[in-house]
Amino acid sequence: MPDWLKQVPDTWLFVPIKIVVLLAAGGILRWVLHRVIDRAMRQALASQPRHRLRAAQALAAAASLGHERRSQRIRALGSLAKSLVTVVLLLIVVLEVLDLLSFPVTTIVASTTVIGLTVGFGAQNIVKDLISGVLLLVDDQLGVGDYVEMAESSGGASGIVEAVGFRVTQLRDDDGTVWYVRNGEVLRVGNYSQGGAGRPPVKRDLKPIAVRPPGRRLLRTR
Repeated sequence: MPDWLKQVPDTWLFVPIKIVVLLAAGGILRWVLHRVIDRAMRQALASQPRHRLRAAQALAAAASLGHERRSQRIRALGSLAKSLVTVVLLLIVVLEVLDLLSFPVTTIVASTTVIGLTVGFGAQNIVKDLISGVLLLVDDQLGVGDYVEMAESSGGASGIVEAVGFRVTQLRDDDGTVWYVRNGEVLRVGNYSQGGAGRPPVKRDLKPIAVRPPGRRLLRTR
């Protein structure tokens, strides 16, 4: 071994190798976990039964909207799970790399926690919307194509659900107006498409109109 190589500290040689190994391990673990989540999603989506009889096929076609809603919910939850896996692995790898580089990890974690609490307090409405959106999807309170009525803290909106996001739900009312409802502002949801008539009942407040029989008009004209 050359003399100059003996004078080089061991940390200069092994730390870069450890960092590369750590990054590679994190990337491989992320890939494996994402494949596991994708496989679970495919199995959940493929669990829809196949019907061979014509009557069963007709019933399946009528229930296709519910299957679409279920598929959307599974994909959204799978995307959320993959995002959480990526964030957690990234934090672990970054902290391990900082520890290998002899940075004060404890101090950094404490400072990051304080900053995170400050940012979270300032963006509490966004966090509230995200949590409420996840609960809406998990509880299956609504889905695309449902006719719902939402009661908010600032009012309310009703219409057909066109999109369900983690932060905002998109509705289109009977006049064609698109409403963007924040999930964190929803107090209660009335879903007319889950076991109901699909639409709210028509208000029968019309006054009767007296109609003159046509026979009398003919007699008077003669």
